[in-house]
Amino acid sequence: MNSSFDYRPGDVISVPFGGVFRHYGIVTYGGRVVSNTRVGGGVVTQTLVEFSSGREIRRHGWQEGNDFLAVDRAHRKLGGDYHLTGSNCVHFARSARSRKPTVTQVARGTFEAFRDMLGPRRRS
Repeated sequence: MNSSFDYRPGDVISVPFGGVFRHYGIVTYGGRVVSNTRVGGGVVTQTLVEFSSGREIRRHGWQEGNDFLAVDRAHRKLGGDYHLTGSNCVHFARSARSRKPTVTQVARGTFEAFRDMLGPRRRS
């Protein structure tokens, strides 16, 4: 099992799930991780033990941007919604580390913009 001493705030980590997929999160302070999870209902903070659930943690070399800013961006997203194609754990980690959006994110954003322009008005 990995220790909280193995990671620095701002590190991008992941654990395997569903055979071929990985769940991503951003290490913050005090041995905690912020991630966007369907099971948690969106962006949540949890301990490394809760995040890993006994699975092996892998650290990724996504070092674009500043570690402090990555942690700050992750914390500002707490409570945000989860959406499989538009706001999942990969999108969350990429945006916290200032990486460019994925093709899926761009397509989803474009679709949503056209839907809002062409669809019926929503009541506030």
